[in-house]
Amino acid sequence: MNNLSNLFETQKLLDNRIVDEHNLHGEDLLPKKILSLQVELGELANELPEVFKFWSKKKNNYEKALVEYCDCLHFILSIGNDVGTEYFYYEPMIKKEKDITTQFITVFNYAYLILQDDYCSELFTSFHNLGEMLGFTPEKN
Repeated sequence: MNNLSNLFETQKLLDNRIVDEHNLHGEDLLPKKILSLQVELGELANELPEVFKFWSKKKNNYEKALVEYCDCLHFILSIGNDVGTEYFYYEPMIKKEKDITTQFITVFNYAYLILQDDYCSELFTSFHNLGEMLGFTPEKN
């Protein structure tokens, strides 16, 4: 958990720098961060065509996918800083979906639901589960 706290703090420094550089003080950036997360999730999925592009013969590019996964993590941390980092934790009771495609959809949905209600742990856990399903574990990377 200490590493997660460090990640949130580092992201907060980056977010503050961006707000200062672009004069965004007082602007509600949460909806834009959520859309940005969803766009990055789409970019992640595009690096893994074997997951959902049943019509394509392209192969998965796990190296590029890992970069996109990290981009997604930046936005999740930034969203966490906006809504409260204490709500972003791994909840082992939330199960993985049956396949990677459905897991992507679940992460997309929980990202949207952050605007509606408190789905922070669901977003964090479903994103973590997606990473595990893709083989992106701290031990491996």
